[in-house]
Amino acid sequence: MIERFDIAGYARISVDEELDRDNVSIENQKSIIEDFVKSHFPNSTLTFFEDRDRSGYTFEQREGYQEMRRGLMSHKYDILIVKDFSRFSRRNSRGLVELEDLRDAGVRIISIGDSIDFPNDDDWLKIQFQFLINEMPVTDTSKKVRSVVKRRQEEGRWLCAAPYGYILNKQQVFEVMPTEAEVIRTIFKLYLDGWGYKKIANYLTDNNVPTPRMSECERRAAAGETVRRKTKAAWAIVTVQGILDNDFYIGTLRQGKFTRVKINGTDRKLDESEHRVFEHHHQEIIDYRTFATVRSLRESRSTNNYRGVKVNDNVYSGLLVCGDCGSPMFAMSRSDLAPAYTCGTYHRRGLKGCTSHH
Repeated sequence: MIERFDIAGYARISVDEELDRDNVSIENQKSIIEDFVKSHFPNSTLTFFEDRDRSGYTFEQREGYQEMRRGLMSHKYDILIVKDFSRFSRRNSRGLVELEDLRDAGVRIISIGDSIDFPNDDDWLKIQFQFLINEMPVTDTSKKVRSVVKRRQEEGRWLCAAPYGYILNKQQVFEVMPTEAEVIRTIFKLYLDGWGYKKIANYLTDNNVPTPRMSECERRAAAGETVRRKTKAAWAIVTVQGILDNDFYIGTLRQGKFTRVKINGTDRKLDESEHRVFEHHHQEIIDYRTFATVRSLRESRSTNNYRGVKVNDNVYSGLLVCGDCGSPMFAMSRSDLAPAYTCGTYHRRGLKGCTSHH
């Protein structure tokens, strides 16, 4: 009697493997797995899971894998089959731990290209060696990418999307966008007139000024590109702060503000003395005197951070959620108001926005 299994087939491809898509494409991987199942497990069911443009260095960022993992751990599937272990993981230590977790849950893992059937053929030394080999291209690529980034930064070449107020033209020169530049000048002027970040953000929102994200999406749509990113019409306080703090608007290019020690690790902010700075790099929007005055004013205001006296013990602050908009609710202690919890949208927009205030 032929034994029947519920099998999960997993396929993955990352951005780095773009040039080798004929060999490691999702379709190619599925075809190899299908042929293997037909030959070795006839009458068994096969369910495919896939991740496109996802790194093999982590598991958490792979939606397809996480969905499959839940099925494997709950015994919905008996066997996991991959084209080879490089599709499963490209991180030696993390991949081996994950493999053991699946084994302990009773899952059988087959890597066709590596000729490994785990734990039936428990050649752990061979598996360790294979994972070590698979990790090498990732670490090598990471070193090459860091080297290229460092060289371009030292040459004063921009690596990201152009900041709000500019576009990077075909000649790789920053070109000022007049409408956006006028918004930036307005933000600086209002701050010098004594306005705070929130008041400026509300003013821009009330006057239907497109946010930086909206402007970018509108520009891409006008160029015929497909735009899937969602945008919000309300200006955020942090956006206003970022514009006032960015010396790019006085023609300065500042590179190397962050570094990353580990692959897929968190960014670490570097001290200003470690930045690569190129003054008079591009056309300015704000003159130096205005920028320096705003910076000095911001520093003086930040030292006077009095925000009133705490009156009530706000034990639920930040734990309650607004039933209307889903924003966290925070306590308010004001002499002109009864003790209340209010949502962030209400706090930013007043009665013109969400009205959850209890």
